[in-house]
Amino acid sequence: MRQFFIITWWEFFRHFKSKSFVLATFISPILFALIILIPTLFLNNPASDEPHLVGCVEFDTTRIAQKIRERFNEINVNRKDQTNIKLVTIRSDTSDYLANRFEEQMLLKSELDSLNDAYNKIKERRKYIFQKPKTPKRERLLKRTYQELIQTRESRDLIQLDYIRTKATNDSLWRRELIRKADEMLRKQELEGFLLIDTAAFSKGIVEFHSFLPAGFLQIDPIRQAVQVVAVEERLKKEGIWGGKIQEWLEPVKIKEIQLQAGEKKEFNFMVNYLGPIIVVFFLFISIFTSSGFLFNGVLKEKTNRVLEILLSSVNHTQLISAKIVGLGILGIFQIIIWFGITLILIGLNVLNVGEVGFLSIQNGGLFLLYFVLGYLFFASIFVGVGSLFSSQDDAHHLNQFMRMLSIFPIVLAVLVLESPNAMVVRILSFIPPLTPTFMILRTPLGNPPLIDYYISIGVMVLSIIIGIFLAGRLFRVGSLLYGKKPTLRNIFRFVFSRY
Repeated sequence: MRQFFIITWWEFFRHFKSKSFVLATFISPILFALIILIPTLFLNNPASDEPHLVGCVEFDTTRIAQKIRERFNEINVNRKDQTNIKLVTIRSDTSDYLANRFEEQMLLKSELDSLNDAYNKIKERRKYIFQKPKTPKRERLLKRTYQELIQTRESRDLIQLDYIRTKATNDSLWRRELIRKADEMLRKQELEGFLLIDTAAFSKGIVEFHSFLPAGFLQIDPIRQAVQVVAVEERLKKEGIWGGKIQEWLEPVKIKEIQLQAGEKKEFNFMVNYLGPIIVVFFLFISIFTSSGFLFNGVLKEKTNRVLEILLSSVNHTQLISAKIVGLGILGIFQIIIWFGITLILIGLNVLNVGEVGFLSIQNGGLFLLYFVLGYLFFASIFVGVGSLFSSQDDAHHLNQFMRMLSIFPIVLAVLVLESPNAMVVRILSFIPPLTPTFMILRTPLGNPPLIDYYISIGVMVLSIIIGIFLAGRLFRVGSLLYGKKPTLRNIFRFVFSRY
């Protein structure tokens, strides 16, 4: 037993003093904190309070853009989290060529109106003549006015065709110029994006938003809401429903989310309730894989340097494996204690508000630590067994990478827990050993799983650890003295199931 404690503390202290442990314990949390804090500092930076301009491009004179801007300002004023987005109307810089074409269009419109007036006057005059008694003069007047009517109508139709063609061309040129101007402002970063409002598409509920970044990143929900309000208003007006209370009727319902956490009801906070457990899992797994990685590399290095042979001359395989696992397990717990101490310091300095993080209770902390120990023992038994089979880092490299990918796999599936922590598929996955620590740690604050799930998951992990340590012992007993050969899968099965 004395040799057991000697190896345990030797494993603890030699890795505790290593640079890798210092980096994993102190540098990783600092980098992780910077990743979270830098965007927050940027958002809180006064320079970021400058308004972000979003343009409105409208191709006609229905003034939909102005209505959207008015509704947006009203909605934004009433919001608690007011956005610093400002809507502006984009007007094109009319070129001389386009100005001349619009002047030509106006002349054609004026001429068309004159011919329409003349045509209507001739029709009124013929109506008056028809009311007179039939005389040769009446017939001559009807014949002459009929010729004038035909000539005026032909002239009007020709001008109308010219006007329609000119207007269609000018509208296309003007539309192209407006989009070009908006795109140019977007490329020069004078705008965050712009709305493209076409009356025909708008009546169908379609509005284009052009930007470099996705709309969700720009937080344009108030703009989307304003567009929705104006669209419904226009539809109601077409149905003959008028009134100043349309916007009041369309005011969206605000749902205040209250979640039950640790027997208490608290308002839901995405950063705390979703990202908080993920951060806890992230740090626990850093600790698990730091200790397991030390164990894997230590066994591999000691085997390469023939140190294992010296150790096995003083202790048996079981004592050696147990001492290494316990020593590095204590190192992992010590690492967690350091992080817990840093957290308490931050709480004492009012950097963290402990009242918001309701899931970090003493009960949950004990559960997290329990699942850390179970997860560490499970993965440590795998790493020590696998590490003893190889004689060099090059031989074990690919398998080591595979083992690390297998370790990260539970975090990838964590989205299932976030969506539905108590779904049947999540409960089943919680009882599969590689996934159990991650899933149960995430489910604890999110879903308050039933007590039976804790019993089953802990029982499954304990059974898996016993089997894992047993298999690791058999592999270690043979693999620790195996040199110069790359073990095949057939050899591994033979080592595990053979009698010796």
